[in-house]
Amino acid sequence: MSSHILTDANPLPTPMLRELANSSTFDEIPNSPDSVRHHIFNFAMRNKETGKTERSIVIAIYQTGRHGPQNGYRLCLVHEGYYIASPEKKEGEPEDEIDTLERPIPQGHEEMVIIGTPFWLGVDEDDEEEDPVEGEEQR
Repeated sequence: MSSHILTDANPLPTPMLRELANSSTFDEIPNSPDSVRHHIFNFAMRNKETGKTERSIVIAIYQTGRHGPQNGYRLCLVHEGYYIASPEKKEGEPEDEIDTLERPIPQGHEEMVIIGTPFWLGVDEDDEEEDPVEGEEQR
């Protein structure tokens, strides 16, 4: 078993990220034009009315023609609520985050990308209310 306590001063070590990327639990997407956009549009349960994804997904993006994380990858988390207009980029539209994901991936490149607005379901230390000491009256 491998274990690692995550803190700001002790982030995820690269070997663990490599294991995650190599686990084959994510969809593997080539970085060819519109492939990443098409995958997010179709697999993140896009709401037709809002254009936003209804679930978060994680994908491993590889250089077209190369397979496996040893050849370079972008591990990408797409947050629930990410706005995506269409499965293909319209002619003349400005470059966006997905275009960045589809850029060439150098041999051996390792990258983690998060797109969309993050949310935290846990309780931050700053937000915790201190419990009153048993027997003390709250004011």
